[in-house]
Amino acid sequence: MSTSRNAPAGTRQAYPFRPPRVTESSQPDNSFILKDLGDKVAKFKRSTATLSPVEITNVKPIASYSWIEAATPTIAVPGSPRVWFTGPQRVPADSGTRFVDQNAFYMRKMSPLIPLFAAIDDMNPSFNFKQFDFITDRNNLRKLLRWASGSPDEKDFRIDIDVAGTTCLFTRLEAQNTDTVQGFMGYAHEYEKAATRVTRGCERATGHHRMISIDIGELKVLLRFTIEACTSSTNDTNDEDDLLAAFSGLGIGGASVSSSRDTKKPQATVPTVRGVTIRQTTPRKVVPQSSLIELKTRAARREIDWAEVYPQLYLSQTAFLYIAKHERGSFNTLEKVELGSESMQTHARRTQQGVAKLKLVLQDILDAVKKEDVGVGLSLVAKDGKLALYKRHEGTGKGPGKDITDKFN
Repeated sequence: MSTSRNAPAGTRQAYPFRPPRVTESSQPDNSFILKDLGDKVAKFKRSTATLSPVEITNVKPIASYSWIEAATPTIAVPGSPRVWFTGPQRVPADSGTRFVDQNAFYMRKMSPLIPLFAAIDDMNPSFNFKQFDFITDRNNLRKLLRWASGSPDEKDFRIDIDVAGTTCLFTRLEAQNTDTVQGFMGYAHEYEKAATRVTRGCERATGHHRMISIDIGELKVLLRFTIEACTSSTNDTNDEDDLLAAFSGLGIGGASVSSSRDTKKPQATVPTVRGVTIRQTTPRKVVPQSSLIELKTRAARREIDWAEVYPQLYLSQTAFLYIAKHERGSFNTLEKVELGSESMQTHARRTQQGVAKLKLVLQDILDAVKKEDVGVGLSLVAKDGKLALYKRHEGTGKGPGKDITDKFN
């Protein structure tokens, strides 16, 4: 099958699918970290004290969208994650090209934050963005959490910051927005594809993104993150129809069954909003937070690095982690871990102590940013273990644009 001209090569095989998360396959050029920087305006120190744990509270689902393969940037709103179906016994090794930052890839030279605002506008036109201290991807908070905690997994990074009203808009930056599998790099992509099914209206989806509101202490954060799967579709009464739609698209039995939904159009295209086209899907609600799944594959003898994995789940309050263990691609064991289970309490306490340090860093960043002139682009840079705030040269970066910043007036 030919490859879409919009998605990275190798991302479409039997049907479209989001490439797997990236692991180190090559040494990227990190010169972007220092590009277009002006004066340093603040330096930050991480706390070395043992702090009281800080929990993430007031978790509220806001909106979601799925990227759709199309000639121009197109999202399905609210879209849906793929639905967990069954754990396969054997899958081939991963190959091809995968996304590093899907939003930046599809938005090209425009702000990767555009689909976040477009999806929320579509689901709730009167949504109050001004209530937040930060609007960010989970990836940015994971980087800051590693730095604040002094994690051995800490790497150099850069986050661009634009200020709208009193809110910091964080833009994720990476050396490259796609990456290519080189040699053997596991089975995560192929397992995810085989173990999950598409839902109606998202047959051409390449990845699902969700926005939630969370509180980190007194700081309010609008958080975007990717979701790999869910335990059920958006509306439990529609689960059977969603699976049948997926099966019929794959040539699997059951396509002869009909329902009242068959007479309805699953989606409608609406005009382009700030650089993206929106296709509305039904039902017009996000999947329950309690149904979200993160998938991991591991060799049978390899343990999960909970110091790295648990914070990922905790920041986004992802309900479940499914760990599929294999012997050279033969999967015999599936462990289902619940975020709030008793067995996770040690990891939860350790993560909450890290979140306490993250909260201090975020407050320091917020205080430093507020001292700068309105409209000045800023960049947060972590290099060689040191974190600093810089002015960004005028006209550089991928700022969100006036139509977005006006929402904060």
